[in-house]
This record gives sequence, structure tokens and C-alpha cells, in this order.
Amino acid sequence: MRRVFLSCAFLVAGFSFAQAGLKVVTGEGRAAVAGSVDAARKAALAEALYDAAGKLGVKLRGFSHVDASGALREETSTLVDGRFKGYQILREGREGASFFVSVEAVGEVEQEVCSGKRVDLNLREVLVRVAPGVPGHVLSAMNESLARAPALLGEGGTFRVTDQRFLGRPRGAERLRASETDYYAQLLGETPSPGGYSISGTMVVERERRDNLVANVTDFVVTLNLKLRDNFSGAQIGDVVQRIAIRDRRTLFGLDEAFTPAPVVNLEPLFTKARAQLEAALACKPLRAVVVEAGARGLVLSVGQEHGVEVGDYFLVYLQSGRQTPGSAWQIVRIDEVTPDKALARAMKATPTIPTNALAVLMR
Repeated sequence: MRRVFLSCAFLVAGFSFAQAGLKVVTGEGRAAVAGSVDAARKAALAEALYDAAGKLGVKLRGFSHVDASGALREETSTLVDGRFKGYQILREGREGASFFVSVEAVGEVEQEVCSGKRVDLNLREVLVRVAPGVPGHVLSAMNESLARAPALLGEGGTFRVTDQRFLGRPRGAERLRASETDYYAQLLGETPSPGGYSISGTMVVERERRDNLVANVTDFVVTLNLKLRDNFSGAQIGDVVQRIAIRDRRTLFGLDEAFTPAPVVNLEPLFTKARAQLEAALACKPLRAVVVEAGARGLVLSVGQEHGVEVGDYFLVYLQSGRQTPGSAWQIVRIDEVTPDKALARAMKATPTIPTNALAVLMR
């Protein structure tokens, strides 16, 4: 008899969106009512979950062996490898001599989706610090480079950068409006993305001396140290640390420094390296949106065409229902209209109701 192994991971608490794709599947199961109806229900539920897990992923294993008669035989086994985020029972009940259960489950599929979308990245406050003895033209070059940083960082295709350096460092989760009281944010209407990410930190320049027996050798070392934070949760999820050395003085001892030309300060390579590090960190992050409005017309999500969203896309909205069941409630929404930075969606099911500030994740 073929042996089939079932491996399903049920994540009950702390729902987290991994770098794998998400998929909604259904499963059905039946079990004969030979004694206890409750036992038949549990058996039918197990069959329904097995059926749904098989739609998420199946692996085949095979091996060959020589039997007692010397014949070569091949045997295979099937590993159902679906990973569930949670499930809910659509329909259940007794049908004659058997018990029937139908479930709907959200699970992970193998492939990673790392293209066709751009997450929000807010460039927040970056403090410039200069060590004693560093000339003023170097400080001016740093400030000019920082002013061009949003354009330099935004040249990649993984994220879209908004210049919010007038806002202080993140103080918490933006879905809770951690920056709402900032005067400039209210004045300019440049509120941080609640479903995106933020970077903030320091840019420091120091003079490094490497004198030898006959020459004076110095460099300017510029260090960019940024903290990458998740706007939705307020948690720090990474560091971006890059440094470059800029040639300063190369003079023989006794030579008048008046003849030494001022160094050329170009910090574009510093931000180019920072962009590459950010792209590696954010490339496979799921595109998330927050429900900013919920009304009779539908739902307004905080992402749009500039994020790669198209009409016909589906988003999974996860809802914390508070019930002690495997996985809380969720809702699927379909995009009907798209503007550059917003999307209008409608729910695919009558229940549950989606409130504002709920988190939605693109399903591709």
C-alpha cells in the first residue's frame, strides 16, 4: 500500500508574510460515521486539510532496490508539503452515513516573487556630523550629496523613495500615526507610508592620517549608517552601513600646503552602494498596503500604479479576530481602479468586514 506522508505547518499566532508567494486553496473531506460523530468530523477535517495541502505543494520521492528474487524494483512515495498560514471551515455536516467538511486555507507556495512591484521607502532624518579639522567645503559637499540622495537611491527598481528628511526618526508604527503630530507632515501632506519602510541615521566624516617617514598622507572617510525600519510594526529590521575614503593630502614634509589642491568630494558612490544593499534587503519583501478608507464604494488601499499594482490584482487582508482557531479570519479583495498612489478594491466575500488600518498583501 502506498504510504503518503502529510506535512502541514499551522501558524496560529504571529501571522507573518514570508518571502514565498501566498495562495488560497480549498479542500474537501469525508469520513464514515461508524460511532462518534465528533470522531468522524475530525477525520473528515483531516482529509479536507490533506486535500488543501496537496494543492499547495507535492513532492515525489523514489528509490530502487533488488528484491529476494533478484528483480530490480522501484518504489515511490508522495510527500504533501503544503504550508498553511491558517484555514477556516466553509461548510460541514452529516450527509447520510458520512460526515462532510469543506475548508478554505491560505498557504505558502514555493516560488518567490521578487519583481513587478515596488515597496515604499521613506528617507527620514539623516544627521550630518563632521570631525574637528575637516574643512568647510567637505561639509558643503556632504549636504549637497544628501540633497541628491532621494534621486540616487530611487534609481533602482525595487522601491520608490520619498524625501521626508524633514521628519524626525521613526517613533513607532506608522499605522498608529507616529508622525501625525509633526507640523511639517501636516503642512506638506507628506505622511509616511504605513505599509512601507523607513531609513534614518547619520552621515559622519573624519580625517584619517597615514603619515610615513617622508610624506604627509591623509584621507577623508565618510561613513553612512542608516537604520531600516518596518513602518507597519515600528520594528528595526536591518542596518545599512557603507563607507568610502576620499583622497585628501599627499605632500612631502616641508612642502608648503598652499600648493596642495583641494580634494574633489564625490559621494555618489556611497549612495550607490547603499542602494545596492537596500535592494538586496527589500527585493523579495511582499508588497503591503494599508486600508486607508472603508466605505460603501469599497476599500481604498495605500498603493497604486507606481508600486506596480494593476486592475485585477488580488490582495489578502489578514484580520485578527481574537478567536482561538487555527488562523484568524481573512478577506480577499480585488483591485477595480488604480491611481498613481492609491487603489480601489472590493471584497470578494460578504464577511468578514474589513476595517481601516488593516494590512493587505499582494497575492502573486
